[in-house]
Amino acid sequence: MIRKLRVRMTLMVIFVLVLVSAGIVLATHLSSEQNIAAQAQEALSVLADGSGAAENRKDSPPPKPDGDDNGNRFGRKNDRRGGRDSLPDIRSGGDVAKAGLSNSYTVTLNEDGSVASWISDRADLYSDEQIADITRSILADGKDAGRVGTQFYRKADNCLTVLDARLDFLSASNTLRSTILIAAASCLLLSLLAWLLIRRMVRPVEDAFNKQKQFVSDASHELKTPLAVISANAEVLEQDIGENEYLGYIRSEVRRTDTLVNSLLTLARLDKGAAETAMKPFDLSRALLDVTLPFESTVFEAGKTLETDIPDGITCTGSEEQIKQLAVILLSNALKYSDEGGKIEVSLKARGKQREIRVFNTGSFISPEDREHIFDRFWRADPAHGRETGGHGLGLAIAKTIADAHHGKIAVESREGSGTAFTVTLNA
Repeated sequence: MIRKLRVRMTLMVIFVLVLVSAGIVLATHLSSEQNIAAQAQEALSVLADGSGAAENRKDSPPPKPDGDDNGNRFGRKNDRRGGRDSLPDIRSGGDVAKAGLSNSYTVTLNEDGSVASWISDRADLYSDEQIADITRSILADGKDAGRVGTQFYRKADNCLTVLDARLDFLSASNTLRSTILIAAASCLLLSLLAWLLIRRMVRPVEDAFNKQKQFVSDASHELKTPLAVISANAEVLEQDIGENEYLGYIRSEVRRTDTLVNSLLTLARLDKGAAETAMKPFDLSRALLDVTLPFESTVFEAGKTLETDIPDGITCTGSEEQIKQLAVILLSNALKYSDEGGKIEVSLKARGKQREIRVFNTGSFISPEDREHIFDRFWRADPAHGRETGGHGLGLAIAKTIADAHHGKIAVESREGSGTAFTVTLNA
């Protein structure tokens, strides 16, 4: 129990750390991209107003649309491109490390939207084909201003001003990768520190819990002897004076207390993990039949019926004695709380690698509020009724502990007017 608590607390801390780190990294990256977009729009405003590359374009004679004397398609001179015939696709964020800054270019458009001419402060980074391809993508966007990939643009009449922010986005991506690595390392370190701190914090609780379990075990053992002495003396006294009402009360309470002590001893052994030492394959079908068949006479005497659906040959890995004890608890519980002339059903099913034991009884109804506490130790929905039936509120707690020790689950379903069913799921 303490180990599960420690694991859950550690996982919760790790989850919070990862969530906070992811939020910080994401917020930082989004802020960086927003800053890039804001700076790009500001630069575009300057370029569109006639500064930078746009100003150079105005002072230069417009190139010929159909090519110049050297056969260039858009009227560009080879020396402005630096002899560069092909470059990486500008939209894919190719290698622009040698650019050293974000680049801009201005495109003059024909009436049909094709490129008449273009000019750039770094013409060696672009080719005519790239400019034409990007221009088509921008015009397909259908806006006067916006962004296509890493290209921020502004369109006015037949002039298209574009700012290439590849380098800025590449820097942001590199920063993002570095931030993720730092955040991951920080989460790992903080998770380790959290685990050590939680282990230190939970240690007093673990010590107290272990002392409580040891006290229950020791007290239960110590109570066995006086109970045996009281029972023996009551029998001797009954032989001397004959049957007596008060001696009957004494013997009845001794039996109840002895049952309680045995239940406490069982819980103490289970809490110490005794179940893990006896795990081995066994015939689950035969074990359930060995428990169920002796109940037939008791159920018959109570005026009720017992139906079984237990196929042969279903095996399971675990403690056979404890599974039998679990079945006895569920059968006893069904017998106690079923209605007059009611029916009890016991079934076993194999579902892949899982084994499902189901015990159903008619009559009794457990409210949703009570179902949340039904497996708690010493809890009873009606203490007076529990005393009448001889219960102490430990049976279902023991059943759940056995199921947990076998890495299984126990669940309860109850419908008013129908009945209640307990289902135990075990691994083969």
